Amino acid sequence: MPTKTLTADTAAPVSLGIDASTDVGYRVLSYSGSLGGGTLRVHTQVDGGDIVPVPNSKLVIGDVDTKGDVKQQLIFSSAGNVFISLTGATAPNCKVSVQ
Repeated sequence: MPTKTLTADTAAPVSLGIDASTDVGYRVLSYSGSLGGGTLRVHTQVDGGDIVPVPNSKLVIGDVDTKGDVKQQLIFSSAGNVFISLTGATAPNCKVSVQ
């Protein structure tokens, strides 16, 4: 399972070195630690294409589930290489994983 530890905003999306598509049809992004008030987002890049955000693939500290717990994972479906970005953060320290 690829992981990255983020301690600052990313200047550009960071590659996780894996393909978004899987036999089950989806991947899961999760994080632990603090986003530092920033926005964590999934991006993908198909062969020869640009790196683009995956729709509905953002996590921010204010996102909570129906029980009021902070959302720390999301499921996404896409194709191409997986990238992540963290923007708008102040002193983040989070470990991000995709499986």
